[in-house]
Amino acid sequence: MDVFMNIDPKREQCSCQVLVFSPVNNQTGPMSAPRTARERVREEMTAEILAVARQHVAREGAAALSLRSIARDLEMAPSALYRYFDGRDALLSALILAAYESLADEAERAADVARGSGDGDAARWLAVPRALRAWALAHPHEWGLIFGTPVPGYQAPEETVQPYTRVAAALVRPVVEAEAAGRLHVDEHARPVSDELRQAVAPVADGLFPGMPVGKVVLAIGAWTTIVGVISLEVFGHWRNTILDPGRFFEATIGNEADSIGLR
Repeated sequence: MDVFMNIDPKREQCSCQVLVFSPVNNQTGPMSAPRTARERVREEMTAEILAVARQHVAREGAAALSLRSIARDLEMAPSALYRYFDGRDALLSALILAAYESLADEAERAADVARGSGDGDAARWLAVPRALRAWALAHPHEWGLIFGTPVPGYQAPEETVQPYTRVAAALVRPVVEAEAAGRLHVDEHARPVSDELRQAVAPVADGLFPGMPVGKVVLAIGAWTTIVGVISLEVFGHWRNTILDPGRFFEATIGNEADSIGLR
């Protein structure tokens, strides 16, 4: 029986989540029945609506998303869209969930390939950050839905928690495996962790790094936030005329983070 983690979100008014991890069983359910013709038509229509919605987000931003304007592009009555989505927030949630799922798929694919490569821990660690950056550059507006400016008045759906956790778990897999094998070498003179900080990171520590010393957990979380930040700065255009070679800078950054975590 596979055991992973479940996350209960404390909701905020944005597409991001405050995450609380707890172990649960991650079992595969029974095989689904073949889809009916009506179900296939519904899925195709839903995909078409989402495709048009992505175009609107790219042109106008997530905050301006409107079912009425999407219906106009699809030559549908606005009321017809409510058969598929019960409002703008439901449509926005579907876009965010699809973005999370796509990013998680990329992260896990990169982690799996790296795991079978026979490379060392540090080299395997680099694979997922590179995959995240490549995905973000290819899907900047979807990256913005996940990590960009919050949409006023919008509550992130609970369903985004699982794919978000998949991304994080793929990233930290080499860290967890290196620690289990006694290969994680952290500076013995690192700053001690206060009780307040220990409590602050406890949900992530318990969910992704069970049994790992909290000082190492803090370093890993710091690496994750640095990676998201550096990618976001590039995707959102903040490196223009500042960092002339973002790719080279990114490689240096993730290499430094591998060193700081203790990967060799």
